[in-house]
Amino acid sequence: MTRSRLLLLVLALSGCAVQPPHAPPAACPLPACTPAAVTDWKLQGRLSLTHDGQGWHAGLDWENHAGRYRLLVRGPLGQGALQLDGDAQGVRLVDADGRIYTAADAESLLQQVAGWELPVSGMRYWVRGLPDPGLHLDATLDGTGRLTLMRQAGWTIRYQRYRLVDGIEWPARLTLERNGLVLKLVIDRWQLGPVPAL
Repeated sequence: MTRSRLLLLVLALSGCAVQPPHAPPAACPLPACTPAAVTDWKLQGRLSLTHDGQGWHAGLDWENHAGRYRLLVRGPLGQGALQLDGDAQGVRLVDADGRIYTAADAESLLQQVAGWELPVSGMRYWVRGLPDPGLHLDATLDGTGRLTLMRQAGWTIRYQRYRLVDGIEWPARLTLERNGLVLKLVIDRWQLGPVPAL
């Protein structure tokens, strides 16, 4: 075998194990590329609520970190900002005047303090395009397997738009309806992966 042929053979064999110098990065930098596997995330968006002919608008920041979550609702229903922190042990709400309230669950606390309904327990899954695993599910999927409509806990959730973030399809616009209450959420920004500890 000539020297040039030997060189070509070595290059051909080693080429299988060598990555090209300008190979594109992986589509998803996270360990598992599905919304269900992503436990640390943050979203920023806008929330509108309509009930009995009245409507309100608010900004929403939502962080989730290892089973803990924090919602900051800016200007909800004509009030100042509300901050809601929760985990498996309970929830804590701080209103615009700095008053602190606690309860076992977010839904009853928001109803008591703010007088409006936000299904936080289910929304922790629904905003990611996932059903709450603890609830009965009635769902419709599109041709790519994404949720377009879901019914859980008396709520009807419609997904109008998705956005590709780090190789994963994430909801960008959804509507929740129950008993004449219509809640619309537009998600302007997703941040995936580690977020600061709450």
